[in-house]
Amino acid sequence: MKRILKRVVCNRFFFIIIICCMIFILICCTTTSKNVNIGQENAIWVESVFLRGYHPSDHTRLTDENLIKLAATLENNNIRYAYLFAGPFSREGFLPDYSFSDTAVQSVKTLKELYPGIVILPWVGGIQNKTVFLNDSLWVKNALSDSKRLINTLNVPGLHFDFEFILKGNDFLDRTEVVGGSGDIDAYGENVNEFHRYFRELMPEAFVSSVVVSTSPGTKHWKRKTTIKELTTLTRYVDQLSFLYYDTYLSSQRQFEENCKYLLKDIRELKKFEPNVQYLISIGTFINALELQKYRNMEIENIPNSLKTIRSCQREVSSSEGIVEVDGISIFCNWETDDSEWREIYKYWTGIK
Repeated sequence: MKRILKRVVCNRFFFIIIICCMIFILICCTTTSKNVNIGQENAIWVESVFLRGYHPSDHTRLTDENLIKLAATLENNNIRYAYLFAGPFSREGFLPDYSFSDTAVQSVKTLKELYPGIVILPWVGGIQNKTVFLNDSLWVKNALSDSKRLINTLNVPGLHFDFEFILKGNDFLDRTEVVGGSGDIDAYGENVNEFHRYFRELMPEAFVSSVVVSTSPGTKHWKRKTTIKELTTLTRYVDQLSFLYYDTYLSSQRQFEENCKYLLKDIRELKKFEPNVQYLISIGTFINALELQKYRNMEIENIPNSLKTIRSCQREVSSSEGIVEVDGISIFCNWETDDSEWREIYKYWTGIK
């Protein structure tokens, strides 16, 4: 009888210990999950029609309905930053005339009235050695001057700079963008940083946004990667930085997750140097040209999976190695995002409180 009683007591004791351990693990997991912030400083790249006044492809005119729909779509989907295309720079470093037009000024004013929370950052830049020449002091001088003039003309708080360096060896990009790639690959990172430094000195109060491809070691973009060393310098001069996490050339979900974790860890390291910079991860809503589709496996780089992967990897990295925060997502692009895709974006990121 005593043996039976002793066995019952022991079993109950071990059962209680197991239950306590499970409760402890659940509390820890819940606490970690609550502490992981789903940032909502969201942004989107927007087509030129809103500043140009007409669609460049078919010359249909911009209408009031277009402006109303854009403002409502962004507000309803919690998109704060709008990168309205205002470029590219010319080979001499100047922005196109339409960017300074009365239509452009009125569009910006109307969008602000329709959506008071919007932050309009005209999108300027281009491809190195095609229309961008960051290694040319005269080009840089002209580009800086026109960038300042654009901010003052449109009465916006800042700009979004999108400079691209195309790697050599892609026949399609050789034919359509720049023959033989964008030139001196080693000097490019420093040239980009110097441009941003000059602009910060020229307009110290401006909100400066920029974009690079992902830093993850396994991703193979057709654009040059920016090193962490280069980024620690770049982040001194910007207020917001997007990392393109599409066109990764990754073929499996496991690779997609592993490289997402690498990117998140790099963001955490950058935050140690510049904690006030907003760090966004970019997703794509477009379909590549046939010749570039090999870079983007839509089975893993679709909208739901991309956003769920970013969130799950953020939780995992935060749980094991300390909190890492993504300040939001940036979406490329508005003209390729339909209603069903907006519902997915809202469900898996922008609608999460």
